[in-house]
Amino acid sequence: MTGGPGWGDPQPPGGPNPSDGRQQPPPPGWGQPQPPPSGGNQPPSHPGGNQPPSPGGNQPPSPDWNQSPPSGWNQPPSGWGQPQPAGGAGQWGPLPQAEKPGIIPLRPLAVGEILDGAFAALRRSPAVMIGLTFGVTTATQIVAAALTAIGQRGSTGLALSLSIVDIIINFVVIVALTGVLSVAVSELTMGSSIQIGEVLRRVRPRLPGLAGLSVVVALLTLIGLIGLVIGGIFVAVALVLATPAFVLEGGTIRTAMRRSWTLVRGAWWRTFGILLLTSIVVAVLLFVLAFIFGLAFTAASDALTDPVSGDFTGPGLALNAIMSIIIDTVIMPVMASVVVLLYVDRRIRLEGLDMTLAQAARERRAATGQGYQ
Repeated sequence: MTGGPGWGDPQPPGGPNPSDGRQQPPPPGWGQPQPPPSGGNQPPSHPGGNQPPSPGGNQPPSPDWNQSPPSGWNQPPSGWGQPQPAGGAGQWGPLPQAEKPGIIPLRPLAVGEILDGAFAALRRSPAVMIGLTFGVTTATQIVAAALTAIGQRGSTGLALSLSIVDIIINFVVIVALTGVLSVAVSELTMGSSIQIGEVLRRVRPRLPGLAGLSVVVALLTLIGLIGLVIGGIFVAVALVLATPAFVLEGGTIRTAMRRSWTLVRGAWWRTFGILLLTSIVVAVLLFVLAFIFGLAFTAASDALTDPVSGDFTGPGLALNAIMSIIIDTVIMPVMASVVVLLYVDRRIRLEGLDMTLAQAARERRAATGQGYQ
């Protein structure tokens, strides 16, 4: 279990049941957050969501993302509380006020709020979001540089085979890193911080499954691409939420894929559009970084590449690895955060998850004696 007590065996209200994938009607009142109660009284606890601190006293209650909103807490504020259509389109007019304990307000998110939340995650927890990514990508690029060096000295077939291996390694690392960062982003939505050691402790039991999930998603996407490019894109978007579902809810690879399919269903175009917009933002950042490194390559091209074969020299491989590390460290946390926030947004829209998160944030604030960040 990576998300703390109560994150497994999801049975969300008004949402899909992972055991059969069927959609249930939304609960009354849609489960919107309430203002903190006056007089210091805490709201009634929801099942499994009021976990006491650990004996060490340093673990606040963990949110139970898979339980129904508590009774008596299902009356939304004025002007809000109607279920969103399946495609995620809301009513015209300004978005309602909502609690914001962390990087996002606890209500259905606008596109700009998802992107803003992704960058806020980097600002709020750079040690985890950037530090973990830097460590993982550094190890990955060392392996990639070694494979490139071996391929340059071997036959064309060997070079091609090692390139495929490098692509597979990178894909697995991206999925695994998204899963690891899912824990950090989920905590940041609650206004809580988390250390690298705690993130690794929570996600360690799920790492083998994450590797398997990445392979399955890659194969299904490849099958879709072989059939038709559009098919590959459709499958990739439909399964994009499988990683946070697998890490935060537990369960099997099949359950996580079914959860993603069900959450994206009815909002495929919106999900695709947000991912495409994020890719454009990332492409702009990538262009700036590539331009800077391109100048370095141009200025020292004789020392970085072999003038006869065009292969990288030792310094060229090192500079290429450093460039890839910096680019991945900037880009990957943003993409991972957007995926996790899309997952949270879909569960808020379909299952009233904002109610559970708002209450859990209050319980944490009361347990730790700290205000919202």
